[in-house]
Amino acid sequence: MCGIYGYIGRGDFNSSNVLAALHHRGPDSQGTWQRNVGANHIHLLHTRLAILDLSPAGHQPMVDVKTGNVIIFNGEIYNFLELRQELKAQGIEFTSHSDTEVLLLGYRVWGEQIVERLDGMFAFLLFDSIQQRLLVARDHIGIKPLYYAQTRGGGIALASEVRALITSGLVATDWDEQSIYEYLISGSIQEPRTIRQAIKAFPPAHYAYIDLQTDLATISTPIRYWNLAQHVCNHIGKPTSHISHTEVLLDTLKEQLIADVPVGLFLSAGIDSTVLASMLAPVMQGHLSTFTFDLQDSTKDESNLAAMTAQKLQLKHHVAYLSHKTLSTWLVDSFTAMDQPSSDGTNTYLISRASLQHGITVVLSGCGADELHGGYRHFVSIPKLYQLGKCLGGMKSLLLPWIENIKGWRKNSIYQERLNLLFQQIDSPSRMLRETRRFFTPKQISDFWTVAPDFYNPVANWDDDTDNKLNLDVETLISLGEIKGYLRNTLLRDSDWATMANQQELRVPYLGRRYIEKVMQIPWSEKRTTKKQKKPLLSGQIPPTLQHALNRQKTGFDLDYAMYLSGPLRDCLHAAFTHLNQAHGFQLNADRVEHDLKISDPTKQVRRYWALTSLGFYLQNHS
Repeated sequence: MCGIYGYIGRGDFNSSNVLAALHHRGPDSQGTWQRNVGANHIHLLHTRLAILDLSPAGHQPMVDVKTGNVIIFNGEIYNFLELRQELKAQGIEFTSHSDTEVLLLGYRVWGEQIVERLDGMFAFLLFDSIQQRLLVARDHIGIKPLYYAQTRGGGIALASEVRALITSGLVATDWDEQSIYEYLISGSIQEPRTIRQAIKAFPPAHYAYIDLQTDLATISTPIRYWNLAQHVCNHIGKPTSHISHTEVLLDTLKEQLIADVPVGLFLSAGIDSTVLASMLAPVMQGHLSTFTFDLQDSTKDESNLAAMTAQKLQLKHHVAYLSHKTLSTWLVDSFTAMDQPSSDGTNTYLISRASLQHGITVVLSGCGADELHGGYRHFVSIPKLYQLGKCLGGMKSLLLPWIENIKGWRKNSIYQERLNLLFQQIDSPSRMLRETRRFFTPKQISDFWTVAPDFYNPVANWDDDTDNKLNLDVETLISLGEIKGYLRNTLLRDSDWATMANQQELRVPYLGRRYIEKVMQIPWSEKRTTKKQKKPLLSGQIPPTLQHALNRQKTGFDLDYAMYLSGPLRDCLHAAFTHLNQAHGFQLNADRVEHDLKISDPTKQVRRYWALTSLGFYLQNHS
């Protein structure tokens, strides 16, 4: 895992500042490479977190001595050993044991088609010395971030983080108010937008070129090299057995264990990480370290059950116990570590920082399993509501007051608004999903941000191309929507900054390319959660001695946000709200919020206050 930065143009910038901004992503070494091409300069900068081949042979930028091609690469190619053997069979000779060299020399043989062969998480820039152009590529799901911007002087800059682009001084720094509005709706900023107007996210599963011989450096229209929707079972029509699913998952795990540094696992009491632990235990033979967090007073604490799982599997288990003082400090540190504001990610930051104290550089996580295997409650509720709407036809308007009456929401205007918004999208499962994931309603936003942009259109920005073009079943639409939405823009982005801030690499086996394709080929009748069995494809891998993982209610890692915001982080909340009011035209009342927190406001509303604190803290500290 590393930090990358590339610039093509005629301007000057301080490379030391950029390398410093990316140091946390790669503390082991750093390197630069530059060349004049036509009227432009090309600069490639890299900071390295050494995972494979810790020797200088794995140093970047890496140069192909035969072609003159140069690469900077962030991520891991999990099938690099397989590709290495293919290349060796064609006479390619290697000087290192790194996956970076496989990628670089693979381009010599296969050109840009190499991206179609990769199973991994990656973002890379590759200078083609012969064609005089720069290849830009990002992995299939968007596990690894990649951002780009046109510079003030007519060039283009690309980097692993938004802050690295800003640090270079080449990019306009104006805030994007539409992205801020989007953040209030979703709890995170939705790609391709970022918090800065000038900076955009490069799309996952795409590659593009920058022609270095033109006077004005621009990025070409990105080319899609992979489409998950094309692997859905009702298009392939080839049912896949449970055995082959297990084999693919096990192969994926074995590939993702490959590292020249210690590997660990974030272990909760839930199905997803318990399955990984159960499958890894016989492979690692007692050499796997697992980590969980003790939430102390929380009713959602999973540490005892996770410890029980580790004990039965004979794993080296560690429980992170932190004092309230230390935890409060780390919570503020998590706000500081964010590359963009987020309502989430703090939990990953905390467990990552705790596990780093045990010398763990690479960790595995169960992230992505819920999106693939229907682990959220709305995988049940949205299909039911969608079918009910189809049955009622023109009488759908009668359904709304009936539900309001059943739920007792007639006197709660916010609940009524949320229900109305949901029903407006009842003909589209993808759009209903967005409403299910909504943070603030338009009415709530207008109450505290009267100068909010009035040009925002959430439907137009929702990536629902599969909804429009393919005849997919409802649960598949929800799964694809979760992967392109909440997973990509919240879970994966947060996992990246939260672990890289602690100089740690996070791997997500459930999102391996071949595994995710395999799961999509399996009909929902075989993987749907029922009253009798949760996530049947996964739960079948859990031994009888670990049934507690199957019988418990899904909770997740959840701090007592109200206690911290009204206590140790009170000053942080007040400062964040004050900045939002003074600099961005918000009308937030911190004293009223503090009062609400002390009288036990609903959990979801507390998370919204946390989201506002995160936003205000970020905007204040990066202005």
